[in-house]
Amino acid sequence: MITKMKNRFIHTIFGLSLGLASCSGFLDEVPLSNVTDKNYYTTESDAEGAVNAIYETVGIGSVSQWQGTGNANTPYGGVFYNDYWLSQDLFSDNALHDNWLYANFDNFSLPETDGKVKTLWYAFYRAINTANIAIDRIPAIDMDPDKRDHLVGEARFWRGLLYAEAVKMWGDMPLRLKPSESVDELFGVERTDQLTVLGTAIGDLQFAIDNLMDNYRSGYGRADVLMANAVMAKVYLIKAARTHDTDDYQAAADYAYEVIKTGKYDLFPDFADNFIISKKHGIESVVSINYGGDDLWKSQFNVSLLPAEIRQNSPGGNEGPSNANSWIVPTENLYKSFAEGDTRRDATIMKDFTYSDGSTLVFAESAKYPYYFCKFWDREAEPNGQNSNQNYPYMRYSELLLIYAEALNECDPGNADILFYLNKIRERAGIPTYGPGPDQIAVDASDQIAMRKLIRMERRVELCVEGIRYNDLRRWKEAGNVLNEPVYGMNINATTRDGYFRRTLLDYKHVYRKAFYFMPVPSWEMDKNPNLVQNPYWSTQE
Repeated sequence: MITKMKNRFIHTIFGLSLGLASCSGFLDEVPLSNVTDKNYYTTESDAEGAVNAIYETVGIGSVSQWQGTGNANTPYGGVFYNDYWLSQDLFSDNALHDNWLYANFDNFSLPETDGKVKTLWYAFYRAINTANIAIDRIPAIDMDPDKRDHLVGEARFWRGLLYAEAVKMWGDMPLRLKPSESVDELFGVERTDQLTVLGTAIGDLQFAIDNLMDNYRSGYGRADVLMANAVMAKVYLIKAARTHDTDDYQAAADYAYEVIKTGKYDLFPDFADNFIISKKHGIESVVSINYGGDDLWKSQFNVSLLPAEIRQNSPGGNEGPSNANSWIVPTENLYKSFAEGDTRRDATIMKDFTYSDGSTLVFAESAKYPYYFCKFWDREAEPNGQNSNQNYPYMRYSELLLIYAEALNECDPGNADILFYLNKIRERAGIPTYGPGPDQIAVDASDQIAMRKLIRMERRVELCVEGIRYNDLRRWKEAGNVLNEPVYGMNINATTRDGYFRRTLLDYKHVYRKAFYFMPVPSWEMDKNPNLVQNPYWSTQE
């Protein structure tokens, strides 16, 4: 009976990790259904297919069922599905929930038994195991050695990225570098110190930098040398927050500049172009999480940020996304963080909606909240869309510039590049730049503390709703300070228009708990693996 269970487990691992790669687009080279460990990994085509499977586990869109079931065996859309992006802003000062599904994120009442945390943990290790399979099996295949190393480099790129992301969320992590072949192997690993895990991620990414080729499997969405350098910069910034080592900040700056100096990427002249479907392969996209193909479930993230009233109140009921349900809404604090005239504000947050007949729905008068996120909605491409084939930015060029500026400010305060690249982002936004000129905002570029504040503010408004803010607050050790401040909004329970517009202290935002510097290890994993230790403060509810 035990043998049968183990064989069944192995079959499940391969079904999840390898059987889903028959998608369209960049994943269509090799269908991998009905493959076993014994008859696989003999040809270059097999090796390519094994790597293709990794992209499915991290991509948008899934043949799996809706994640709301709480079933860890049915992840929806890979690692970076809707809940990943939503949680990062809901935990922060950027957003409030308007959907009961996300109340636990918003008010810091998330339990260790939460199904979303369980699903996310599973999705990470499913993807890591898929990468481990490719890394372990491909070297034994008789094929061109440069191509072989390239394929292993692709797999190690994704494993490094995934482990770095997992460290951001959970801190110390079980470090699994070989394919899991049994239940005992999968659930018997202790947690590894987060700096060791980050060191593994750095090693993986360096291997990718050293071995990825420009003339093999090139194309949008596939790992390449510049992508690996960009992610390496982000990983060193994560590491530096834990070591406070100037050398780590210098490494982050160096890897970021390796990408910047090539001139391959640039800022779109119009910030909003970053979120137009026809331009998703554009000059500002450094690393994106790709929509996987037309045979997969499409993402709901973009239109589900909009209010339901946008559809219900439309003339004839035929305008506005049918799937709009305002999962999360901007905080007043975020809205006011944009400077007047900042073009990014209107591209990120909507206050009203104008229909084709010229009539306008003003949210402050007709909806629950006065404004809503619109950042990812391409109205022209999907005016009535329920779901979207939009990609999502893991790293835009603007974030790379901000990583470079932040890292330089920590290791080389006063470096002229800090203001230069910070100003490029502000210039694109249509707001005054920093400097001594008559139309500039005066600032002492050598004042590290002052510049640190400006860089952090720019990251917030530039990158909001892109899975950044909460991790930034934790990385800077600012979460306890920022998130314990009072949260205000409109009085949505008022019975009069004047009462509605009265600024009201929100009472459901609980005091920020120290436990939330890291997510809880899911209780189901703790039950299965006696070698795991829960993150600090979760047992005491501090």
